[in-house]
Amino acid sequence: MQNKLTTNRKETMSIEKKLKQLISEQKKQSFTNPNSVLDSEALGIMISQYFKWDGKQIFLTSYNAFEDSNFHSLNEKFEKLWDIEECSNNYEAKIEAIKQQ
Repeated sequence: MQNKLTTNRKETMSIEKKLKQLISEQKKQSFTNPNSVLDSEALGIMISQYFKWDGKQIFLTSYNAFEDSNFHSLNEKFEKLWDIEECSNNYEAKIEAIKQQ
Protein backbone atom coordinates (compact mmCIF):
# COMPACT_ATOMS: atom_id res chain seq x y z
CA MET A 1 0.00 0.00 0.00
CA GLN A 2 2.87 2.40 0.75
CA ASN A 3 4.20 2.13 -2.82
CA LYS A 4 0.78 2.94 -4.30
CA LEU A 5 0.43 6.04 -2.12
CA THR A 6 3.94 7.20 -3.01
CA THR A 7 3.25 6.63 -6.70
CA ASN A 8 0.01 8.62 -6.51
CA ARG A 9 1.80 11.51 -4.81
CA LYS A 10 4.48 11.49 -7.51
CA GLU A 11 1.84 11.41 -10.25
CA THR A 12 -0.05 14.29 -8.62
CA MET A 13 3.14 16.32 -8.30
CA SER A 14 3.94 15.60 -11.94
CA ILE A 15 0.48 16.73 -13.07
CA GLU A 16 0.75 19.91 -10.99
CA LYS A 17 4.17 20.63 -12.47
CA LYS A 18 2.85 20.13 -16.01
CA LEU A 19 -0.17 22.31 -15.29
CA LYS A 20 2.02 25.10 -13.93
CA GLN A 21 4.09 24.95 -17.12
CA LEU A 22 0.96 25.11 -19.28
CA ILE A 23 -0.37 28.05 -17.26
CA SER A 24 2.94 29.85 -17.72
CA GLU A 25 2.80 29.24 -21.47
CA GLN A 26 -0.80 30.51 -21.62
CA LYS A 27 0.18 33.69 -19.79
CA LYS A 28 2.97 34.35 -22.28
CA GLN A 29 0.67 33.66 -25.22
CA SER A 30 -2.33 35.68 -24.04
CA PHE A 31 -0.98 38.66 -22.10
CA THR A 32 1.50 41.44 -22.82
CA ASN A 33 2.67 41.39 -19.18
CA PRO A 34 2.43 37.70 -18.14
CA ASN A 35 4.00 38.29 -14.73
CA SER A 36 1.11 40.51 -13.64
CA VAL A 37 -1.55 37.88 -14.43
CA LEU A 38 -3.02 35.48 -11.89
CA ASP A 39 -2.76 31.78 -12.61
CA SER A 40 -6.54 31.57 -12.29
CA GLU A 41 -6.97 34.03 -15.18
CA ALA A 42 -4.76 31.97 -17.48
CA LEU A 43 -6.36 28.71 -16.37
CA GLY A 44 -9.80 30.18 -17.02
CA ILE A 45 -8.79 30.98 -20.59
CA MET A 46 -7.39 27.49 -21.01
CA ILE A 47 -10.60 25.89 -19.78
CA SER A 48 -12.77 28.10 -22.00
CA GLN A 49 -10.68 27.31 -25.06
CA TYR A 50 -10.46 23.59 -24.25
CA PHE A 51 -14.24 23.31 -24.08
CA LYS A 52 -14.68 25.60 -27.12
CA TRP A 53 -16.55 28.18 -25.01
CA ASP A 54 -19.27 25.64 -24.10
CA GLY A 55 -20.87 27.13 -20.99
CA LYS A 56 -22.27 23.80 -19.79
CA GLN A 57 -18.83 22.18 -19.79
CA ILE A 58 -17.27 25.21 -18.11
CA PHE A 59 -20.03 25.14 -15.48
CA LEU A 60 -19.44 21.42 -14.84
CA THR A 61 -15.70 22.01 -14.47
CA SER A 62 -16.28 24.78 -11.94
CA TYR A 63 -18.93 22.71 -10.16
CA ASN A 64 -16.56 19.76 -9.79
CA ALA A 65 -13.73 21.99 -8.57
CA PHE A 66 -16.01 23.46 -5.88
CA GLU A 67 -17.25 19.99 -4.98
CA ASP A 68 -13.69 18.70 -4.61
CA SER A 69 -12.98 21.68 -2.34
CA ASN A 70 -16.04 20.89 -0.17
CA PHE A 71 -18.08 23.94 -1.16
CA HIS A 72 -21.26 21.87 -1.16
CA SER A 73 -23.71 24.59 -0.12
CA LEU A 74 -22.25 26.99 -2.68
CA ASN A 75 -22.65 24.32 -5.32
CA GLU A 76 -26.33 23.92 -4.50
CA LYS A 77 -26.84 27.63 -5.22
CA PHE A 78 -24.51 27.53 -8.22
CA GLU A 79 -26.48 24.66 -9.76
CA LYS A 80 -29.80 26.47 -9.26
CA LEU A 81 -28.36 29.59 -10.87
CA TRP A 82 -27.07 27.55 -13.82
CA ASP A 83 -30.49 25.93 -14.25
CA ILE A 84 -32.11 29.38 -14.34
CA GLU A 85 -29.57 30.53 -16.93
CA GLU A 86 -30.15 27.46 -19.10
CA CYS A 87 -33.93 27.89 -18.93
CA SER A 88 -33.57 31.56 -19.82
CA ASN A 89 -31.38 30.78 -22.82
CA ASN A 90 -33.78 28.09 -24.03
CA TYR A 91 -36.72 30.46 -23.62
CA GLU A 92 -34.97 33.22 -25.54
CA ALA A 93 -34.02 30.79 -28.33
CA LYS A 94 -37.64 29.63 -28.62
CA ILE A 95 -38.89 33.24 -28.78
CA GLU A 96 -36.35 34.01 -31.50
CA ALA A 97 -37.38 30.91 -33.47
CA ILE A 98 -41.04 31.95 -33.27
CA LYS A 99 -40.18 35.47 -34.47
CA GLN A 100 -38.38 34.07 -37.50
CA GLN A 101 -41.36 31.94 -38.61
